[in-house]
Amino acid sequence: MKSKSSKLIAPLLLLWSAVAWGQDSVTNPQQVHPGDSITITSPTLTDGDKVTVDLTPVAEAPGATVACAGNPPKLVPQPVGIQGPGQTAISLGVPPNACLGIYQIGGSKQNDKSTPPTSALQVSSPLYIRIVPKAPEVTTLYPKGLFTDNATQPTSPSSTNHIPTYAVTFLGPPSLRKSGHCAAADNAQPCPYSLQFSDRALSSCDQVSPPNSQSCYQQDMQGSQDGAVRFLFQGTNFLKEFSGTRKVSLVDQRAESDPQDLVVVNASTTTPRNYAIGVTLALVVLIYVLLNAARKTLGARKVGGNFLLTALFLDEQTQTYSLSKCQFYAWTIAAVLGYVFFAVARSVVQGSAVFPDIPSGLPGILLASAGTSVLATGITTSKGSKGAGEVHPTLADFITSGGVVAPERLQFVVWTVVGVFTFLTIVFRSDPLTLSDLPSIPNGFLQLMGISSAGYLGGKLARKAGPVIKTLTVLNVATVPPGATLAQAVAQLPQQYQPPAGITPAGDLLTLNFKGENLDPKPKIKIAGQPLRADQYWITGATPDPQTNFCTELNVTLNAATQYVENPKSVTLTLVNSDGQAADATFPTDAMCINTVAPALPADANAPVPATVSVTGNNFVAGTTAQWLSPAGVAVPAPTVTVTNATQLTVSRPQGVVGGYTLVLTSPVKLRATKTM
Repeated sequence: MKSKSSKLIAPLLLLWSAVAWGQDSVTNPQQVHPGDSITITSPTLTDGDKVTVDLTPVAEAPGATVACAGNPPKLVPQPVGIQGPGQTAISLGVPPNACLGIYQIGGSKQNDKSTPPTSALQVSSPLYIRIVPKAPEVTTLYPKGLFTDNATQPTSPSSTNHIPTYAVTFLGPPSLRKSGHCAAADNAQPCPYSLQFSDRALSSCDQVSPPNSQSCYQQDMQGSQDGAVRFLFQGTNFLKEFSGTRKVSLVDQRAESDPQDLVVVNASTTTPRNYAIGVTLALVVLIYVLLNAARKTLGARKVGGNFLLTALFLDEQTQTYSLSKCQFYAWTIAAVLGYVFFAVARSVVQGSAVFPDIPSGLPGILLASAGTSVLATGITTSKGSKGAGEVHPTLADFITSGGVVAPERLQFVVWTVVGVFTFLTIVFRSDPLTLSDLPSIPNGFLQLMGISSAGYLGGKLARKAGPVIKTLTVLNVATVPPGATLAQAVAQLPQQYQPPAGITPAGDLLTLNFKGENLDPKPKIKIAGQPLRADQYWITGATPDPQTNFCTELNVTLNAATQYVENPKSVTLTLVNSDGQAADATFPTDAMCINTVAPALPADANAPVPATVSVTGNNFVAGTTAQWLSPAGVAVPAPTVTVTNATQLTVSRPQGVVGGYTLVLTSPVKLRATKTM
């Protein structure tokens, strides 16, 4: 009995194992991807067999739709090969466009040497396969960040144009299909991919109604192609809701690609640059407000030019713009612009909460700039300043010394401009999404700036100090009568203003006094930019310092200077040192002039006449004298002159002074103002 029972139990166990294994194969079929090769083994294959493999669709669950029921995929057979003792295997390729789903493997074999020639194919493994899509092969995203100004118009006709729309393209090899695989029986229409954010859900736009009330996505089928799958994000609050760095995957029927970083920024791509410029301008305005609070004090020392420029850049000794200050401010502004750009890019765009560090090299160049400014001040204090140049400061002061172009100053300006421009260009062209540090100042450039600074400072040391005019006053006016001899002409001047031999005084002689620094005892003179001949002026009162050979005071007497004495207009006088450095000053600074005389003089000497006339004009001072000149040049002194204020005085009118006479006012320094009645 025991032997018979044993014989019955063994086949039953084998049958039960086969049924159980088959059920498990249906429940957990072997997964393959479209385009893969699979190996089917059979214990009954022999050499010469021609095999036909059939795939029969199987429902996922009772009552479920069968994938590709009417058009199952056809496997492509490969050569038969022996896999193991007593078994053979067939390698077959799954079509790339195969429908997804579960299939039972069957088939038949045919061999002319066998009886019967055609028989069913016995498959040992696998009995069932599930065709699932491969994970899409994505290498990168474009763009890697979405900003408010990235809004675009969708190419899909079904998209709503007025909704803010942002496009992102998943890029990969050509094997990345334009569309995903279909799970339904109809595989004729393209099936879109889906998207998966790692930290939050985002619905498809087909599931959102209305689409602008909630953020959603959809694949742009018209904008997609093999290797580039384009998606559109829509929603008025999409950037705000998804702001930050997000990981997003391309999904093909639950097969997810490698996650890609997508930075969503609820700001514009120009936000870092706008913040940098805005903060810098705000600082400039703040500095202006602070300086303006002391405008009375600062303004009293500034002569001409823009208030902010003069307050920040003016060298008080020379009344010119300082190059060392300009270079220091330029690098300071560049550092502020770059740092604010970097800080906003890191915090607003990248979402970092770390206080950004200063880039390497920038502190060094700021230190070099500050050091250059300090050393330049020290050199000026110990050796003397550069030439003052023009009366009012100009931008040319940055490259000139005393009106002469200084090569080392020009080089210093050029490399400062090149360095600042290059630094800011690199900063503003940086991608705020990936910016991890500001561009470092290379050691070579630091060395170059150091050499340029050394050249600038060396030039200040090597060049002689330039002239600086602090005050210019009129000392004396003398008039040489027509036809006077040389002795008579010379006698008109005080002893201290006598001309050197070889110069003949003539006409009005105007002596001016200059006080300042680094004045050449034998300067060349220009008036209104025109150089004077040696016989048109002479120098007196110059006592040079034995060490510097410069003086702090000298007198210049202008020969035949009637145009500068009578009804003068302010002109620029230039002192030029022997090395070409110059300083300008204007004279007279407060010329007296006559505007009106009232009442008008009568034409008849016997007519009733006013005893006095009222004169209006400018720069009237106590001590002014007056006389009347007839048309023939005969002088009639005015007995009294009463100065009411700087713009009004009265003059007595002697008997016989009528229309045609000329009123001559003479100031205490003997400058004249005339007006013919």
